[in-house]
Amino acid sequence: MRRRPRILSVLGTRPEIVKFSPILPLLDRAFRHRLVHTGQHYDENMDRVFFRELRLRTPDDFLKVGSGGQGAQTARMLERLEPILTRFAPEWVMVLGDTNSTLAGALVAAKRGIRIAHIEAGCRSFNRAMPEEINRVLVDHVSDLLFAPDAEAVRHLREEGIRAPKVHLVGNTGLDAVRRTMRLAGKERLRRFGVRSGGFALATIHRAENTDDPARCLRLMEALKRISTRLPVLFPVHPRTRGVLKRHGIRLAKRIRALDPLGNLDFVALMREAMFVLSDSGGIQEEAAVVNTPCLILREETEWTRLVKAGKNFLVGTHPAAICLAAERLMDSSAFRARVATRVAPLNFGASRRILRILRAQAISRSSKA
Repeated sequence: MRRRPRILSVLGTRPEIVKFSPILPLLDRAFRHRLVHTGQHYDENMDRVFFRELRLRTPDDFLKVGSGGQGAQTARMLERLEPILTRFAPEWVMVLGDTNSTLAGALVAAKRGIRIAHIEAGCRSFNRAMPEEINRVLVDHVSDLLFAPDAEAVRHLREEGIRAPKVHLVGNTGLDAVRRTMRLAGKERLRRFGVRSGGFALATIHRAENTDDPARCLRLMEALKRISTRLPVLFPVHPRTRGVLKRHGIRLAKRIRALDPLGNLDFVALMREAMFVLSDSGGIQEEAAVVNTPCLILREETEWTRLVKAGKNFLVGTHPAAICLAAERLMDSSAFRARVATRVAPLNFGASRRILRILRAQAISRSSKA
């Protein structure tokens, strides 16, 4: 009987939990699989609730790294991951996306000569001032299997000298995750928030470039304030954002409803029924497209350009005038909202099973050569 190869997966944030959720059960069945949670998010609503709602098993290791500066946080992850890799001795380490957990998992594996599989490879915003962009590039260049979500990502990798047979166009596991969650998140969840379908906007703001700069954060709150004079805004507040608002005495307008971080089912239910979403999150851009809700991207650039090109999402930046202009177009015209809703999003479902098939073939090939 052939020994099952060992694989270790590393995650640490809410988006990673969501996007890993379709593939984790498949890995458990096909491999000797160990799941490590770095604890990069430090609020229970931002990690453990998601495991429960997505019906996932608990991680084998929880590193409790918590927040901190980019270097200090990554260093703690490296220090705590290495002994686990030493004991478990995996043939593969799997990481996803662009967080410090992604970087730490890839770096410690590369240093130990362990093969790396990277989900969401090749995404680029081309803004090297963003920590996430640095993480994407570094992880891609040390990985052995690169699972790209779209043809544009494949092109980015090719232009950086990374080609087949390492690169595989598979789609995005996050799409599979949201479609699955939609079946679990019923409309009755709206009642607890006191809103009706299409009668509110949903906002999330958490990226360092938007929260660490008080002036930029204030501009974003001003935009939400203006929008809220016409449409209630539900605002699940990330712990980092809450700290910035408190530290700088930034008060939210009356019709902006600050919420504690939400579980995945509540968030997807609200996102599906909102008139539109305002967010600086990469993951939410794709999730909004799956539930067919327009997303106003509160950034100057995005790694998910294909959804902007398709007219499903709108890159609006961080200045109140531009944000409100885009929001007003959606609020003022039901005909425009209908046109956006009928535009076809370039979404490629089924990524999880494609990844598993490729990974199993690679593992079997290597074991037969050993």
